[in-house]
Amino acid sequence: MDRNLILAVVLSALVYLGWFKFIESKYGKSAPPVAEATAGAAPDRALSRGRAGSEALGAAAPQAELKAPEPEAAPRKGGLDGALPFRAAGLEVKVQPLGAGLVSYEYPGPLGRVELVDDPYPGYFAAFPDLGFARVGGDANWPVFEARHPSGVLIRKEFIFSDRDGMKNLRFTFTNPGKAPAGVGAWSLAMGPALGTIDSERKENPTLWRAVALAPAPAGKTKPVFTEFKLESGPAPMDGPWLWAGVSNRYFLAAAFASPEDFSALVHGAKPVAHETTGWLGGKKTAEMLEPWVRFEAKPRTLAPGESAVIEVPFYFGPKSFTHLSSFGRGLERSVSFGWFHIVGRFTLRVLHKFHSWTGNWGWAIIMLTLCLQAVLLPLSYKQMKSMAGMKKVQPEVQRIQQKFAKDPQRLQQEMMGVYKKHGVNPLGGCLPILFQMPIFVALFNMLRGAWELHGAPWMFWVHDLSAHDPYYILPLVMGAIMFLQNKMNPQPTADPAQAQMMTFMPIIFTFMFLNFPAGLVLYWLTNSVIGFVFQMAMKKRLEA
Repeated sequence: MDRNLILAVVLSALVYLGWFKFIESKYGKSAPPVAEATAGAAPDRALSRGRAGSEALGAAAPQAELKAPEPEAAPRKGGLDGALPFRAAGLEVKVQPLGAGLVSYEYPGPLGRVELVDDPYPGYFAAFPDLGFARVGGDANWPVFEARHPSGVLIRKEFIFSDRDGMKNLRFTFTNPGKAPAGVGAWSLAMGPALGTIDSERKENPTLWRAVALAPAPAGKTKPVFTEFKLESGPAPMDGPWLWAGVSNRYFLAAAFASPEDFSALVHGAKPVAHETTGWLGGKKTAEMLEPWVRFEAKPRTLAPGESAVIEVPFYFGPKSFTHLSSFGRGLERSVSFGWFHIVGRFTLRVLHKFHSWTGNWGWAIIMLTLCLQAVLLPLSYKQMKSMAGMKKVQPEVQRIQQKFAKDPQRLQQEMMGVYKKHGVNPLGGCLPILFQMPIFVALFNMLRGAWELHGAPWMFWVHDLSAHDPYYILPLVMGAIMFLQNKMNPQPTADPAQAQMMTFMPIIFTFMFLNFPAGLVLYWLTNSVIGFVFQMAMKKRLEA
């Protein structure tokens, strides 16, 4: 979870609960202090040592006739050098003849083209990296390559790009044109390492890389199990079968549906690479990051004379739009993270889509969503304001009790509780509503932060991207000003100067934290503050009566 989000949640909870805890600790009884499911694999980092990987899986496999792809250590040849360009279904792709892998995959995003192949060695969907594949055919939407295996088997590799955002297909055809049986030993299909992203996310991208997979539901369960593999440099096999696997970051996903009928194992790992980062106080520094990768280990095949065998690998390579991925019905939407309160996040995203279908603008959809949430929380908000007003009224009496029983904490607690009961005031009444809103805030933070739908989505005027921070910081500054005014108008629940000062500084703290938050999230909190301010103005006289 984002560090700033954790700070926001913790600080807001402390502010609303702080005054009560302060009174309890100062005048009350002093209480004494109260004292991933994958098997490890051999540390070999090259797939040419695939025998160690096979032993980790508990099954001996025939030695590969060719050196398999090595995403952990960049080869000395290949990459973009000599890659063949294609324009398929609106995508700009490049295929490296060695292994026929995708070494460039430019997705046309709303803010410009995005290079998704962050590391072109060996490239996505590379196989047989020692073989030079030659292009055959002229259909850019159906790039076809062929190579001759040393055994004499003809390998035909086809990329079928049906449309830009749909499922695509990778087809291998193995044909034995000879008069004697010929075999193709164990080989691998590589995905990764790493995955590219939009320019504004490049700095944070290395911390968001994940090797992921979806496994079938366990016995007695109906829901498939989504797994984020622990990043480790050594190859490690996945325990059990899989439905799909790939590499993910915040906004994009590369996933392949390699059938266990054709592939014997799924192996994952990470490639250590030095990345240049910016320090807390500015300046550049170099840190080692792990670029995740996955690969599928194919089963050996022996072909009779004239026999052919076909392997189909459907795959997805594009943005992580929850609604779009859900439309495939294959569990790809599980790769979209909604954090702790994922049920709330998914529900609010569906509601947000509904409002967007009415307004055609994601910014106004966020405002409508906020209005609905505030309407639901209205009774709690009223109870909170009523409780705070009641606490303010009893403060003079509470202060007299504090002075009278300062040396008797137990009696002080009893007398204070008696005052609260007499006036019908609940000390926690002002805290419960904000605690109830925190799960909603956390869910909205994750939803708005990771929603591809908001990427490049404008609201109005200077806000051209709701997934990025306000370029002029107008929204967070206005939000902070309204929170400050609202705080000044709020009936203070305590006369303690330290507590009052903490409440005064809360808008300033929130403003600084929200400066680099997504504009969509700030818009939600700003709308929330405006509604609270208007409601408070409307109820002021009634509450003070």
